[in-house]
Amino acid sequence: MRQLISGVITILFAVLLGTAGHAFAAPEAARPGDLVSFTKLPDGWGGTGNGYEITYRTEAADGGLTTANGLVFLPSGPAPESGWPIVSWDHGTNGLGPTCGLTSSAGAPYDSPLLLRLNQAGYAAVATDYLGLSKVSTRTHPYHHIRTEATASIDIVRAARHAVPELSKNWAAFGASQGGSAALATGNLASSYAPELDFRGTAALAPGSQLDQLVPLAGPGVPNLGPINGSVSVVVAILAGMEANLLDFDIHPYLTARGEQVLHDISTRCVTEWDGVLGDASLGSLMARSLDTPEFRRIAHDYLAIPTTGYQQPIFIGHGIRDISAPYPLTLALLAQFTAAGTAYEFQTFDTDHAGITVGGGFDAGLDFLRRVFQ
Repeated sequence: MRQLISGVITILFAVLLGTAGHAFAAPEAARPGDLVSFTKLPDGWGGTGNGYEITYRTEAADGGLTTANGLVFLPSGPAPESGWPIVSWDHGTNGLGPTCGLTSSAGAPYDSPLLLRLNQAGYAAVATDYLGLSKVSTRTHPYHHIRTEATASIDIVRAARHAVPELSKNWAAFGASQGGSAALATGNLASSYAPELDFRGTAALAPGSQLDQLVPLAGPGVPNLGPINGSVSVVVAILAGMEANLLDFDIHPYLTARGEQVLHDISTRCVTEWDGVLGDASLGSLMARSLDTPEFRRIAHDYLAIPTTGYQQPIFIGHGIRDISAPYPLTLALLAQFTAAGTAYEFQTFDTDHAGITVGGGFDAGLDFLRRVFQ
């Protein structure tokens, strides 16, 4: 018997090693948009009985592959024959650490009502945590990093379609605040990055723009900015994200000892804690040297600049005229850049501040835009 078994093993090895042209394929390499897991949320989480947490592969800040989390909210009832069209929702600033994302929250209280409204309008809603904001994160969130905000927003659409056969290939991007700039970056990249999908358009409310021009102005001479000193935390958060994700740039020589401590402390904190981390520090007190160098301006442009050319589908932008968090004049500058580049867009203003844009008519206008581009 032992000789028989030995002979069989010998024959099997001969077949495996000697069969020309019939090599056994290795497992397929992981790709952006691959589904890792898809888990039903407890009934009532975020006000829905049809919500899921999704984990998927997407692009890292260094161009490699990483993992991100997000939410999927599905409409109730049967899907239309062509499948539910998808809206990829990009949320506003939540923080930098792995407990700051939608999936780490108790029902995503700010964003869930908006996802439910998308469901009520007949759309499947997906909402990425971006990178760094969930339990699968390995690095600090690359805050306002245009490329990975876009790839995370696109790859969650791919992954959701793997998980839910009733989803259409037709989709659009929609976001507010940080998510407004993320949505614009998504719309710019969508058709070339995911040509297998049918991208229809971008709605962006109160997008943060011109950051590539503003952040390099940080230096020792910047005074306390009084009522808009809150913008300092945005600059510091951007620098913390850069420090953690841009391995070829060293921010530390540009910081004072206090700047080093603030950057370290903010890198794991959610936005509600940012003011406490910053205290009464002015931006100038955090900086040992000016960032206004050719090298840093190049880095800031690549990291932060909203694209002004290359859009293939319609764009809607809405902004509150009383907004001082993402100041209205900065969006006017962005629109001037779009116009100079020949990029068409729709624009509407609202009598709101930054926080009020989604309840002060902006979200309704975005829904109207979506209805038209999905027709």
